[in-house]
Amino acid sequence: MPYTEAADGARIYYRTNGPTRAEPLVLIMGLGWDMTGWQLLMPYLGEFRVLRLDNRGTGRSDKPDRPYSIRQMALDVIRCMNATGIDSAHIYGASLGSMIAQEVALNYPARVRSLVLGCPSPGAIAFPGSPGILRMLLNREELSPEESFMRATPFLYGRALTERPEAIEEVMRRRIASRADPVGMRRQLEAVLRWSSLRWLRGLRVPTMVMHGDKDRLIPLSNGRLIAALVPGARLNIIKGAGHVYGTDAPEEHLELLLDWLAEQSGAHKLAASA
Repeated sequence: MPYTEAADGARIYYRTNGPTRAEPLVLIMGLGWDMTGWQLLMPYLGEFRVLRLDNRGTGRSDKPDRPYSIRQMALDVIRCMNATGIDSAHIYGASLGSMIAQEVALNYPARVRSLVLGCPSPGAIAFPGSPGILRMLLNREELSPEESFMRATPFLYGRALTERPEAIEEVMRRRIASRADPVGMRRQLEAVLRWSSLRWLRGLRVPTMVMHGDKDRLIPLSNGRLIAALVPGARLNIIKGAGHVYGTDAPEEHLELLLDWLAEQSGAHKLAASA
């Protein structure tokens, strides 16, 4: 199995798909999810060399019961890129993954061709989400996986609650099958609560697109607006009627925004490389 060793000795599991010489894309998943959280998107990314990883604390990666940091998790991403020979890539992070992606871009800008921040937050000093979901996240070790998911659902989804309930049920099946580790998830959440990017976002100098649902109750849209306002030249796309998991609420719109952005930025990167 493909593993790389992190700076602290933890093993990080990763996978690559697609042609070796294709445009590289790194996908970074959110809190408690392993790389299977990207599974429904993968059939549409055949023209890219896609690198996915299980963040520390999830999936097949190690789950050490000691403090994590967002910077440490960003270095895990860089180590996976090094292991696969990817010098630079388009980086797409969702939720917690958006924080890790910000940290990658801030500390390793030469490794980032473009940045996609999905339902992002600038960290602890930000616009807070619903107290109900925050309490549930902090106490989820007391709940079964089914109870945890069902209690979180109203805070995570928008239009899919009424228009696509079968899609939410499929996500629940995949979430439960992924067997989220309570210790790893707690350590990830602790890392989120200690981190902020606000002081440095004005200095971010990579092409950036923000995607955010206007019904997001976990990380409200105000956070996406703030990041887009602070990052020079950032593009903000608001997905109407979508909650935190906008890819389930509005799969076609999400896919169109992502593929159009990647096509535009891939072309710009090739033009700059040939200049």
